[in-house]
Amino acid sequence: MRDGCWRSTRIATRLLLALSSLLLIGVAPSGADTMPTSTLRCGFDHLSVLWRGTTGGLAGTFGELFWIRHEGGAACVVSGYPSISFYENGKRLLMKTEDFAGHLGNDMMGIASGRRIPSIRLSPGGIASFWIFGNDVMPKCINASQIVMSVKSLAGRAVIPVPRVYSAWIYCGGGIGVNPMVAGVSGSDPPRPLRSELLL
Repeated sequence: MRDGCWRSTRIATRLLLALSSLLLIGVAPSGADTMPTSTLRCGFDHLSVLWRGTTGGLAGTFGELFWIRHEGGAACVVSGYPSISFYENGKRLLMKTEDFAGHLGNDMMGIASGRRIPSIRLSPGGIASFWIFGNDVMPKCINASQIVMSVKSLAGRAVIPVPRVYSAWIYCGGGIGVNPMVAGVSGSDPPRPLRSELLL
């Protein structure tokens, strides 16, 4: 009787230790993907990334504007193209990205012809912005629940959930275009009035 109790106690203890180890080292069960979480930082300061609006569909092509807001206490510098990926239920979806200085070679969004990609000094509370462009009419569409954005010069990544006005992040054709980060709220250099660009 005592041996049976001792054996049961040993098995329970091993299970408890194994579970504790998994929790401590953050290992997910085999076959499961962990959902990404927002950890984007500029030094020790936190940056938040949020969806600002869309151009709406025009001949199947649409743009999404994102703001990067500095939530910390000291100024920092950001520059370049954000890296964009899409996730559904913790699984990364296949979608290629291509960097474009301006949208479709014109000066509507992104950097106007002849301008350099800027280095942006973000003061506390300051905002930088960027556009991504895709289409919703070509075959092989994805329906993502999250966009994950990172920047080479920054630590971590930002997770952007689906806006309330959407059912999912829907992108088709296997690829999207990404514009560089610019200072201010319009995603354009020189800046443009948002009311002339955004449908929502």
